[in-house]
Amino acid sequence: MRAQVEWTTEEERARIVDAALGLLERVGMQFGEGDALEAVAAAGAPVDRERGVARLPHELIEHALHGCPRDVVLGAATPADDCLLTEGVPHFTNSGSPPEALDMETGRRRRSTRDDLRRASMVLDAMPSTSIAWAICTATDIADERRTLAELETLLSWTSMHVQHEIEGRWQVEPFMRMTEAAGGDVRRRPRTSIVCCTASPLHAHGELLDASTDLAALGIPVVVLPMPIAGATAPITAAGAATMNVAEFLGAATAVQLRAPGAPLVMGIGPGLLDMRETTYCFGALEAGLAAAVCTEVAHHLGVPCLAPAMATDAKYPGIQAAYEKALKGLTVASALPDLMTGGIGVLQGAGLMSLPQIVIDDEIAQMILRILGGVEVSDETIMAEAMERVGHAGNFLVEKETRRRLRAGELFFPTIADRQSYEHWEAKGRGELEKATARVRELVDAAEARGPRLDEAARATLAACVEEAAAAAPKAG
Repeated sequence: MRAQVEWTTEEERARIVDAALGLLERVGMQFGEGDALEAVAAAGAPVDRERGVARLPHELIEHALHGCPRDVVLGAATPADDCLLTEGVPHFTNSGSPPEALDMETGRRRRSTRDDLRRASMVLDAMPSTSIAWAICTATDIADERRTLAELETLLSWTSMHVQHEIEGRWQVEPFMRMTEAAGGDVRRRPRTSIVCCTASPLHAHGELLDASTDLAALGIPVVVLPMPIAGATAPITAAGAATMNVAEFLGAATAVQLRAPGAPLVMGIGPGLLDMRETTYCFGALEAGLAAAVCTEVAHHLGVPCLAPAMATDAKYPGIQAAYEKALKGLTVASALPDLMTGGIGVLQGAGLMSLPQIVIDDEIAQMILRILGGVEVSDETIMAEAMERVGHAGNFLVEKETRRRLRAGELFFPTIADRQSYEHWEAKGRGELEKATARVRELVDAAEARGPRLDEAARATLAACVEEAAAAAPKAG
């Protein structure tokens, strides 16, 4: 028995898709100048070149959708660590990439560095719930022209998981591919990297970024097309309206990608947030944002495409009560719709603006609990254990039963490492707070990773470093 939650009906999902298709046909998607606009124009879409806008016919979008594979392999350092995106199997990943970190030693907010990213990668690599890794913070101490690929270098060096990252333009495509190949894996069958290509609400795609992403998609790199509509600001205030804007932007960008890279592995990114009308602030942990994400997830299932949705987000500024309840409630809301990938906040606070190393460990525990809930309850003669209850009768207990020991060893129960289950007396005498325990765990994991060393050999790391320098030299000059 598994939990069965349905946030929308089949008719409601179809209504959202129809509305999104209507938007793209009547209003269109703004691509700006570039190959994306030319590709949709060549396919018969009416184009306003002065505005860079293409109005996309239903048939063109539906043809593009048919080219999107439902199952996508995100390759890791070894096949055993690969992440398969397939219907009904959720995976967690962290979020990225805030430019600030909550210092573990001082408790103060500061600009994040490459060393923060390196240590965070070590901790993420050891988290049982995490299946792939993003750059969990921005290396603000690195020059702009080197930063993006230097972050990729750090991730590939310190985690064995699949790495999802981003690029800024076409000058980075070739070095990005060389770095992917140097890190191992088969680019066509189990690529070691994937990229995120964000759209801008309402209904806008950055031409250079979309073209560079499509170049990589044509070479086998999976692309997450990630809209981030803000309900009440760049999208309607309703959850259904924000979800429709998200779906429309994905469909518009996906059409352009599939025209130039037929059969490219695409993931529908889901990133609705909310404008708080009292504080005029962006809210990522809002329940309405979670509801919109759950609706989008069900629409993705309806369309037959894999999806990534923000789950454990919070607007809290430090690890505490607000962070715990927002992450758990939004996480379970979104997870109940079974997205392929759940992001939005392992290790991240203040929406997506602040990284905390101890929060990674805390969030991993929340994520493991969510996955355990999603696993449901097996109901069978073996699990009902009627025979054992008859044998024990009125006076015995089940602690000494062989089946109790066997099922404990097999993982029947989830045992937390951060939450405390001691008696009050033991906790009062020896207990530590959740943040203290998480901080100690971070230190243990970082020390172990430092002793082990990087995940890649010296030759591979030299190739990565050379690619970073090559891309930096080719970067467009400011001004």
